[in-house]
Amino acid sequence: MSPGLFDRLNQEMQARDKTPGLTMSDVLVLPEAERRLLNWMMRADEVSLAEVADRLQADETAARARLAELMEKGYVREIDIHGDVRYRVRLAPKRGREIPLNIWSALDDKVDK
Repeated sequence: MSPGLFDRLNQEMQARDKTPGLTMSDVLVLPEAERRLLNWMMRADEVSLAEVADRLQADETAARARLAELMEKGYVREIDIHGDVRYRVRLAPKRGREIPLNIWSALDDKVDK
């Protein structure tokens, strides 16, 4: 494994620990402009600053400011791949179902009836 890949994975792990990320229900309640931008970014997976500026029909300074706001909220993360900066939406991990501690007795109750 190259040091670049290890560093990138380490950055991603640290970013996940800091904020929970964006849930799909969060996306629904966002202002329309943010919702459209984040939906587009999710479909694209990773985007560059120039692509965001083009999408917003703004200059790169305005796009960088918008991305900084989204990063501050924990919705977007910046990924540096060999000097190429990309942006990705931070989605919250899906919550698993809680399995009851007494699952075997609950199953026994179902089978006995």
